[in-house]
Amino acid sequence: MKAMMEVQDYLFSPHDVGDWDGEEEQVADQMNAIYHAVWSVIPDDTATSEVELLLTQLWQQLSADTLVLEASEEELIDWSIAFVENQLAAEPEPLDEDDDEFEE
Repeated sequence: MKAMMEVQDYLFSPHDVGDWDGEEEQVADQMNAIYHAVWSVIPDDTATSEVELLLTQLWQQLSADTLVLEASEEELIDWSIAFVENQLAAEPEPLDEDDDEFEE
């Protein structure tokens, strides 16, 4: 459960973000501000694995483009909160009953 987790365990240092042409500190700062903001909208009863998945998906979305450097912190936080809320509201994909993964 998220209530048993600490956001500090998921924050970035400039070394964690990869190569951003000398802008690693700015990227780490932006991502940390975003993680703090989205942390507050994730319900405390969210499973640890789901929280980790949400943060990973968020990083993947933002690190795929220079948007994290070009957009304002406010815009990034607003987008990130909406992204996380949409992910939390999405219904899990139903298992395909025709797909017998464990055939006997």
